[in-house]
Amino acid sequence: MTLRQVAKLAGVSHTTVSLVINNVRNSRVSQSTRARVLQTIRELDYRPNIIAQRLALRKTNSIGIFIPFISPIFRNYALIEMVGGIQDVLNEKALDLVLFSPGRELWRARNIDEILKQNSVDGMIIVNTRYTTHYFINKVIKYIREANSNSVVLGYYWGKEKINYVGVDYEEDIFKSISYLLDLGHESIALITGLPKALVTNKIIRGYKRAYENKQINVKDQLIVNADYDSQMAYDITQCIIDENPSLTAIFVADYEMAFSSLNAVKRLGLNVPKDVSIISYIDHELFPFLDPPLTALKLPYYEMGKKAAELILDSKSEKKRVLFDTELIIRESTAGRVNPRLGTHKEV
Repeated sequence: MTLRQVAKLAGVSHTTVSLVINNVRNSRVSQSTRARVLQTIRELDYRPNIIAQRLALRKTNSIGIFIPFISPIFRNYALIEMVGGIQDVLNEKALDLVLFSPGRELWRARNIDEILKQNSVDGMIIVNTRYTTHYFINKVIKYIREANSNSVVLGYYWGKEKINYVGVDYEEDIFKSISYLLDLGHESIALITGLPKALVTNKIIRGYKRAYENKQINVKDQLIVNADYDSQMAYDITQCIIDENPSLTAIFVADYEMAFSSLNAVKRLGLNVPKDVSIISYIDHELFPFLDPPLTALKLPYYEMGKKAAELILDSKSEKKRVLFDTELIIRESTAGRVNPRLGTHKEV
């Protein structure tokens, strides 16, 4: 059944049928004619050609999401939460979500500027992940500007370009967490980060150092190490850094995947968490409350961030917005007070 056949049986032009199907405003189609066309469509069980319909309207009724991520995307808890928030907003508007991801070979990725210029989607949410660098993000911003694209950057961005951006203050998050450990009396705190060239790594280190400077305590650079978001590497580094630094009393791990390994490594050394070593993870995980002990962690509102990114992409206003969400330090049983030699006191959680 075609649109022209529907028009013939309804006694109207095919243009009228198209106007009714696409619900075009101010089309001058009378209510009685509209009702007759819709009744004919129901009787004939007519299904419009979606591709033709979208070409006619010059809209795809879809939003793209570009995620540069080496590991399988849907194994990552944070990305799943963000995509869930985006999807829920788009579902309410009957819009499709189209995924673009280069996968394991980032350098062979289809250039995002090609996707933006081809208008294959009505908008693009670009997720800056732990694998993105300054160079990548600067290129993305350049492409958005050149294509005059309806886009939102989600994740990491600290530039001055006027773009739609949704994220959190990563440096402030680390500052808050390390300050909490310092207030408990810990002065020898290891920082296990991810990739050294990742944009977020610089922010994490800056937050760590700023917390020490705020307490007027010297930073020990040998306690700052990279584990490349690799679980086995995090396990080995945790044991190594404890062996080499007997005074170490706390560890901040910059990723939930590495936090599992780090906790296991401390326990394999025969040490007690938190009596001997306290642990905090950057990014909470739904399994953390069920570990032994339950892990203290920073909880990021990934689902809400995804929803906000989708809302911005659907907002027709030309004004660009920058939205930063607050995070919460969830105190569990993996952190405890230590004796502070300068104060001579023992601070409890």
